[in-house]
Amino acid sequence: MKKIKKKKIAKGSMISRLNKVFIIQLILISIATVAGVVGAAKVVEDVLIKEALIGEAEYYWEHREKYVEFPLPKTMNLTGYLVYDGDYSMVPQALKEITENYQRTTLNGKHPIAYVTEKGNEKLYLIFEEAQVSKLALYFGITPLIIVLLIVYLPAFVSYVFSKRAYSPVLQLVERLESAKISKSGIENLKFDDLKKIGHVDVNTLIDSFEDFSHRISQLITRERNFSRYASHELRTPLTVLRGSMSLLKRQELTPKSERLVNRMQPMIEEMQALIEALLMLSRDDVIEISDDPVLINDALRTMVEDTIRLFDPRDIKLDWQPKNLVQAYVPEQLLSIVVSNLIRNACVYSQDPVSIEVIIDGADITIKDHGKGMNQEQLNRIMEPFYRANEHGTEKGFGLGLSIVDMICKQCGWNIQFSSEIGIGTEVTLTLDNAEILATQRT
Repeated sequence: MKKIKKKKIAKGSMISRLNKVFIIQLILISIATVAGVVGAAKVVEDVLIKEALIGEAEYYWEHREKYVEFPLPKTMNLTGYLVYDGDYSMVPQALKEITENYQRTTLNGKHPIAYVTEKGNEKLYLIFEEAQVSKLALYFGITPLIIVLLIVYLPAFVSYVFSKRAYSPVLQLVERLESAKISKSGIENLKFDDLKKIGHVDVNTLIDSFEDFSHRISQLITRERNFSRYASHELRTPLTVLRGSMSLLKRQELTPKSERLVNRMQPMIEEMQALIEALLMLSRDDVIEISDDPVLINDALRTMVEDTIRLFDPRDIKLDWQPKNLVQAYVPEQLLSIVVSNLIRNACVYSQDPVSIEVIIDGADITIKDHGKGMNQEQLNRIMEPFYRANEHGTEKGFGLGLSIVDMICKQCGWNIQFSSEIGIGTEVTLTLDNAEILATQRT
């Protein structure tokens, strides 16, 4: 039988706060009750018993004056001892150690209360064993207090139950929203009919507001995605014609001036192609297709890097290829290609000839280093923002979407990407793949 995993109560949630209030109430009630019991015990010991012993002593001395042979107190709880002229031979030796007129002492393995009074050369010791009194205090004092405590606990628990029941629809609404997989269409498919039937006015107001706002947001997102999708597809057709025409022109014999124009147009067409691919990427569903067969990262990565560098021909770009391991992984190869091509393109664009690019494969880490302009910390913090360019007034062309797309792909695929850079030194990017498997290690 499948076990149902109990959901952990989130810290700071309404139910956790309600539990905290209930626990605090129980603690305060318990402290007050215990303090009352201890206080009652102290009152019994320090006031009532002491007053009783004082009365017993006065009663004894009063009658001894009238009758010298008046017997000492001798009951189940009270025992009297009389010392005459300092003679302790007829009394327990432990009474010699008593230094105060009212204190506890140790006698016959017990700890009774001793009260001492003197008249002339006589000293009266009254030893009170309060065991029976303590039992009576338990039965007639502490037991009622415990009953009162339970009676106080009961309404506190009832109020907790009713409070939890009042919060229940709100908690159900929160759990429904947390467990829902909200996507482009899924946000409209959340059903709250069962919660509305409860009749909680505040919850129904929240549900109506949420449904209204979610419907508007879904419409806006759908409109934006449709525009990006349609615009991208419409732009692809003339761009394909331009690329084909450019290929035909490069095959013909051109004058130096015409060749320079063609060489200037070629990168711009490639840049426009990258922008269209970016728009299409942003407008697609969040579904990642991974092949059933693992991808050999070394071969795929080298092809991606060399194809991207070839776009900058005839620039002087040197590739320093450093595969420390032979690695394979189950990855969406098309998305990996977009990430790598964007990183290599940036390394080429923001470096001056001769360009040196290092590509290092170290386990699951793919590191790309360049020796270009570099960036400061403020620029590093913003490079993932859409349409942000580190040098907006520079000669480098671009739209500022490349790294934002890289960031989105890495989050979707569970990859980690880290940037480090220094002005005038260059930039280093480390891409860590998920679940990469090392097949072999290069010998040093």
